[in-house]
Amino acid sequence: MDCIKVGVIAGTPVDTQMGVDFLISKGINAYGYSASSCAQEQSKFQILSPFELTDKIRKIIRKIKSESIDTIIIYCNSLSAAVDMDKLSIEEDIRIITPLSIYKKIACNFKNIGVLTANNKSSAGIEKVIQSINSDCNVIGIGILPLVIEIEKGISAEKIVEKFSLKNVMEFYNSIQVDVVILGCTHFPYLYNELKKYTTIPILDPAELMYEMIINKIN
Repeated sequence: MDCIKVGVIAGTPVDTQMGVDFLISKGINAYGYSASSCAQEQSKFQILSPFELTDKIRKIIRKIKSESIDTIIIYCNSLSAAVDMDKLSIEEDIRIITPLSIYKKIACNFKNIGVLTANNKSSAGIEKVIQSINSDCNVIGIGILPLVIEIEKGISAEKIVEKFSLKNVMEFYNSIQVDVVILGCTHFPYLYNELKKYTTIPILDPAELMYEMIINKIN
């Protein structure tokens, strides 16, 4: 395990470090590379400047390759949705694993999926990749960027859930009987234990499945 080196690309320094810490806890040598300085800048890049963002990610990938790292994990759902990582993987000849890779694998397992994301571009990206595999699957997404900002401030999960009425969000997903709720932002596992108080629906964090792809050399 100690020979595995992974570059972690995410939107902000905070979620980049979250990704690094997660992989280090699994015994993987992880190195972080953030694409933006804060959540607001990240979201604006993704929505308003996709070509500039793609160029920035390409430069980060080349830096990672120069440091003899051959696997990259995109520890950010919205970034994965904003940039064609499959295309960059081919063009730059490097293995790139994203949360979208996970959604492709689970798409046929569910009929109705709830998704919590940082912004609606990310929701749309997740919906697109799931329906490209399973066109009969309904994806019900909610994008809430302020959650990311509050998490990065270190506000407690309990207070965030209360402030943004996330109990009502989970009760909504209960009422429409989704099969699973995807945490479609790598910040949101921070809220997992609080969200579980309000639902018996499985809540999926894609990080564990991305880790399995890394160690099993799955594409």
